[in-house]
Amino acid sequence: MIIVQNDFLIGRQQIFDGDLRVFAYELLFRDINGNSVETFGPTAASNQVIVDSLLEYGLDKIVGRQLAFINLTRDNLLSETPSLLPKDKVVIEVLEDVQVDDTLIQALKRLVRDGYKIALDDFEFEERWLPVVEMAHFIKLDIQKVSPATSGWVMERLKPLPIRFLAEKVETQEQYLEYKALGCQYFQGYYFSRPNTVRGKRLETNQHTVLQLLAKINRPNISIPELARTISMDVGLTYKLLRYINSAYYALPKQIDSLKFAITYLGIREIQRWASLISLASFSDRPTEILKIALIRAKMCESLAVSLKLSNSEQFFLVGLMSTIDQLLEVPLDEAVSGLPLSGEVKSALVSHAGLAGEALSCAVNFERWKLDAAHFEDLGLSKIGEIHLESVGWANKIAQVLEK
Repeated sequence: MIIVQNDFLIGRQQIFDGDLRVFAYELLFRDINGNSVETFGPTAASNQVIVDSLLEYGLDKIVGRQLAFINLTRDNLLSETPSLLPKDKVVIEVLEDVQVDDTLIQALKRLVRDGYKIALDDFEFEERWLPVVEMAHFIKLDIQKVSPATSGWVMERLKPLPIRFLAEKVETQEQYLEYKALGCQYFQGYYFSRPNTVRGKRLETNQHTVLQLLAKINRPNISIPELARTISMDVGLTYKLLRYINSAYYALPKQIDSLKFAITYLGIREIQRWASLISLASFSDRPTEILKIALIRAKMCESLAVSLKLSNSEQFFLVGLMSTIDQLLEVPLDEAVSGLPLSGEVKSALVSHAGLAGEALSCAVNFERWKLDAAHFEDLGLSKIGEIHLESVGWANKIAQVLEK
């Protein structure tokens, strides 16, 4: 996922625990032209990512309740830069090519004493690292560079220390399982963004019911009585919907206890949106990050449509929201949507990324996966697309917190 602020794109990649729950996000960065950190100086970039994410927007809006792993160079570590960071929200990553000497060791000692957590990036065991290893809370193993045998040896050698190990650049399920068996507690890599699906798998009855309800709720030109009747057929959905509407999120002047009044008061689109979000959240056995990704895509697709003044932005929202249905159901996307009463435009946007809605979805997905060259929508500039994505991330984090209550 990528966020833009001024002249820098700020990316984030999930760090999962052993149960595939999001433990933290690593913040990544490039300049507005997509150039890597090396082209404009790593120290300037690390300082900028901190200023952008904390002072200009707010770290909580980017990573929510999770921790943020942030790369810092030697110059950063020896300056006052770390003091800008909230110690309860960040893990400071020490880059693998940093010069280790007494000056650096003393700077890290001060940070640890002040309550900061330290991670060693792309770690390979060398004697010079020993004084730093003794202070480290996390060690990241680049499994594309270091073999399982070497990784196992490192973990065994450092076993007496209270260090947690993170396998990064995990690209297959086999790698994930192998390094989990070796003793790694955390995992990072593009494997975790790929859907794990089984063709021909039968949907459970409750899953099929939820999908049918989602499609009915989002019928084009649905009337207020029809929408109220459709929602009221699910008692649990009705209860949760009224509870959320009456929560602090809206801060309404008086209690609303009628679906028809709620629809009249807030509007059909807002009720459709909440009913859809609650329905997707009912897949409680799936990782919550899948729902959060769907929220970000939905809001981004809708905002891209609004930026072009399109009249059917609610359709774009639905396309983004349904785009992770293959991960929620663990079946291929074409199978998941084939039996649903969705319009042909929505289905083709989901499966083939066809049409403007499909282009918007493709833009959102490419941003998420940090494929900047392919992240485009009509004639919008990358800076504008990035602003929309940043707003979508903040909105999704806020909504996810409401749904968790």
